[in-house]
Amino acid sequence: MGGKYGKEDYSFVCGYMAARDKYLLTRERADRMIESRTAEDAMRVLSEMDYTDEGESVPAGEFESLLSRESEKTYAQILPFVPDRSYFEFFLYPSDYHNVKTLLKAEALGTDPDEFLMETGTIPPGSLGDMVRGRDYDGMRAEMAAGIKEALEEYGVTRDPQAIDMILDKACYRDMSLLASGTGSDFIKGYIALRIDLINICSFARVREMEKGAGFFKKVFIEGGSVPAAFFEGVFEAPREQAADSISSYGLRCVPADGLKAALAPGRVTALEKLCDNALTAYMSEAKYVVYGIEPLIARIAAKENEIKTVRIIMAGKLAGIPTEQIRQRIRKTYA
Repeated sequence: MGGKYGKEDYSFVCGYMAARDKYLLTRERADRMIESRTAEDAMRVLSEMDYTDEGESVPAGEFESLLSRESEKTYAQILPFVPDRSYFEFFLYPSDYHNVKTLLKAEALGTDPDEFLMETGTIPPGSLGDMVRGRDYDGMRAEMAAGIKEALEEYGVTRDPQAIDMILDKACYRDMSLLASGTGSDFIKGYIALRIDLINICSFARVREMEKGAGFFKKVFIEGGSVPAAFFEGVFEAPREQAADSISSYGLRCVPADGLKAALAPGRVTALEKLCDNALTAYMSEAKYVVYGIEPLIARIAAKENEIKTVRIIMAGKLAGIPTEQIRQRIRKTYA
């Protein structure tokens, strides 16, 4: 792997985050949350995990505010203490693009976007809002500026807000891929490529189930993974098991062929999303064997993203009264 700094330059922050492993979501904690009698009881497990301040009480119905704060806290524990933030900023790009999409759609619909903006991007939401509204592209990354221009042009023709999402999602992952290439880290490049492949597999399954055809799939396909669009298009009309075998033949890391066959079945998109999240966790788990360097810190941020997603599934399920076993079937593998 390339890099401007030696692994020892990350020893302090790696040691600090390793000491916080005791607060991560384990399978035992996830089970306790799932089996809690009420959503309020499940929230008490989050208190053990340092989601709340001492003496603080947050109603179960407001758990999303805790998740947002936990995400911000994770970045605050890592980014100020690393020699080079560029190794980690790809995690922040989706928040930037979420904010751009929110701002553009609010502008189109005449609504107020403020309550939907995220604080965990590389550009403060207020500054980004001024740029987007003023069409000031000078302070933006090139891919973001190009994505906004394309989205505005397409929306002007179609008046379809979904076009904004599709165009900016592609721009986001182009941006992430460029940053990954610039770091020289095979670990980061492999993670981004796998993440893109998994998104494309989910899109492949959804579009097939919606019977929208290979032409629509090509519109949502994201470049930058290891499996090209032409390959997906070639197996688009194939039976499920044949399609799964063909996709697996690409040797996607951490994606079991049997699991893919089952998850590509009609009505199994949720199971497929779980399979993909577990594949990312398996990829990141390789970093457990690295003591110092960028890898364990990247893995820690990815683990927290997965943890927050799992907590959201559990809490939403408890509040909705979903049976315990149904919630259990939906949760992801834990990193800890």
